[in-house]
Amino acid sequence: MELLKYIVTSYPQLSLNDLATKARAIMRDYGLRVIPVVEKGRLVGVVYRTNVLSATSSKSNLLVRDIIYEPKVVLKMDDNVKEAILKMLKADEWYAPVVDENNVFKGIFGIDSIIKEFYDKGIPANKRSVEEIMTTEVIYVNDDEELPTVFYKMLKHQYAGLPVLDRKGKVVGIITQHDLLKSGFTRLHLESERASGYKRVKARDIMSVDVVKFPPTATIGDVAKAMVEKDIGRVIIVDRENKLLGIVDREDIVKAYIPYL
Repeated sequence: MELLKYIVTSYPQLSLNDLATKARAIMRDYGLRVIPVVEKGRLVGVVYRTNVLSATSSKSNLLVRDIIYEPKVVLKMDDNVKEAILKMLKADEWYAPVVDENNVFKGIFGIDSIIKEFYDKGIPANKRSVEEIMTTEVIYVNDDEELPTVFYKMLKHQYAGLPVLDRKGKVVGIITQHDLLKSGFTRLHLESERASGYKRVKARDIMSVDVVKFPPTATIGDVAKAMVEKDIGRVIIVDRENKLLGIVDREDIVKAYIPYL
């Protein structure tokens, strides 16, 4: 399978001298995890969502060049789709920039494109139970945990979204890095915790309560369809009492599709 078919060419870009606030605004408005930084048509780096959320500077003129990172994965136009997916999974990346032989930026490739390709196909993987692929040792947050604690838990375990549980252990929501961005969260909150008037914002204040949940008997095809139609990166697996059993994300689904690439 050729990579070219799946590349998104009309994708937001940044330049080194753009304000970091521009990166934040684009990620907030479009729900992006990564934005390429391009100078004179060539890829010079990327800005990850965690970079934006981790920025501690109070300077209003903080630039993209101050928060730029080297991409974990860079793909070439002639890469094979399966090889590209394997590179990305090894690096724990869902999106990667694509360049030509002269490092000219051509677009972004995301593993979600593979889910869109196979979720409605009559392949054996789509009939398998999600119980076979779900993560059962789930990192979660309690609904009364404060945002800095939530964010550092995301960083520590390298997850972009976590289920939220109440005191009874039932799933009441999900909180993502995108939710943190929309809330205006920055690490400056940590520096202001003792300041007069500081509001301790908790997970329940900004979490999404419209959680997409499935029983463990659901099929991979059912979950993949929900991901595509609702444009979400993960679903929660619960029992009949709404207790957390596991989580399935895009990476889990794509791993099940690899034999068909």
